[in-house]
Amino acid sequence: MSARSDPRAHEYEERNRFAGVIYMLLIVVAVAFGAFVWQLYSGPEIPRIAPQPGPYKTEPAPEAAIAPDAAEQGAPAPDTSAAMTPPSAVRTPAPAAATPAGPRFVANGPYLAQLAALQSAEAAEPAWNRLASRAPDLFAHARLDVERADLGSRGVYHRVRAGYFADRENANRFCERIRRMAQDCIVVAR
Repeated sequence: MSARSDPRAHEYEERNRFAGVIYMLLIVVAVAFGAFVWQLYSGPEIPRIAPQPGPYKTEPAPEAAIAPDAAEQGAPAPDTSAAMTPPSAVRTPAPAAATPAGPRFVANGPYLAQLAALQSAEAAEPAWNRLASRAPDLFAHARLDVERADLGSRGVYHRVRAGYFADRENANRFCERIRRMAQDCIVVAR
C-alpha cells in the first residue's frame, strides 16, 4: 500500500498546506503593520513652537475699560481725510449713517449675559462689583442675576449674569464690550 492511497496521509498533507497558507498570511500582515509603523514614526520631525512666557490674557489699560465706545456716545468716527486734502478741495460731508448704539437693558427680557460661574454664592456679589467698577457706564443699567446650577458630580455653581436684554443682539453688544476687558462673557436665554 502506498502513502498516496492512505487517506490519513492525504488529510495530513491538506492540513500542512492550509497551515502554510495561514502562516504566510500572518507574515504578510506583520510586514504590512511594521511598514505602517515605520512610516508613522520615521517621517520628518514636526516642528514644535514653544509658547511665549507669561500669561496669554493680559489686563487692559485702565482707561480702555472705562472709556465708552464712540457708538455709545453717539459721536461719529473722526474724519481724517480733511487733514490730507487741501482746503480748496474740502467738501461738506454727507450725513453719516446711524452707528449702532450701546447695549440697551429692559426690565424683564429673555436674554442675559453670563459673566462667571462660581462655586460660592457669597462670591457672586463681589465678582459683580469688581466687574461693575471696571466699566461703571456699561453696568449702569444692568441688574445682577445669580442662578444656582447643580451639575451633579461636578458640583453646584452660581452663575453670575447681567440682565436683562430684549434681544440677542443687545446681549451680544454687551458681551463684546466685556470681552474687550479680557473677561469671558456668553449670551444665554432664560
